[in-house]
Amino acid sequence: MKSAYCARTLSLLLAAYLSLSSTGLALASQSGGKPAAPTQGPAGADWKTYRYVEDNFSADFPAMPRSQPNDGNTGTRYFASLENENFAYFVEKAELPDLNKTPEQLFEDYVNGAAKGTNSQIKSQKPISLKGYPGREFVLESDAVIMHFRLYLTGKKLYQVLVVASKSMASRAETDRFLNSFALLK
Repeated sequence: MKSAYCARTLSLLLAAYLSLSSTGLALASQSGGKPAAPTQGPAGADWKTYRYVEDNFSADFPAMPRSQPNDGNTGTRYFASLENENFAYFVEKAELPDLNKTPEQLFEDYVNGAAKGTNSQIKSQKPISLKGYPGREFVLESDAVIMHFRLYLTGKKLYQVLVVASKSMASRAETDRFLNSFALLK
């Protein structure tokens, strides 16, 4: 049985997916059904490091991120989108309730729920860590978008670092730059 938390956190992913799906589908249909060759990332990106002391992290964003409470009101979502909404960059920190699950079970539920909730295929996944905290990196792909995730669990805090890009605009260099910039402050 999936936890209520995992279902709520999928709303972040679904919002990004839905906002990019129509753009990605339009781009694919304009190119005869085949996505264009990947570019080097969003034009006009002005990468800067943003520090969020209250949420204990920093990350490089390609534009000034906006922030808002997450859908479950358990934390804060920081996000920036560029290039006519073809790229979206997210960091979300959420306070978890007692789930009585191991980190591996939590990550597995999240990966499977995200794939199902976006009608995407799991392309890859692997365990990762940051400052000794457990994590999971995974990639989902749908007909229109590619989603690169990193999840980190620090006690009862779940950090979700995510890049969503239309397939025609996906850039591994830009994705890696964002994902690798995420750091815990303490």
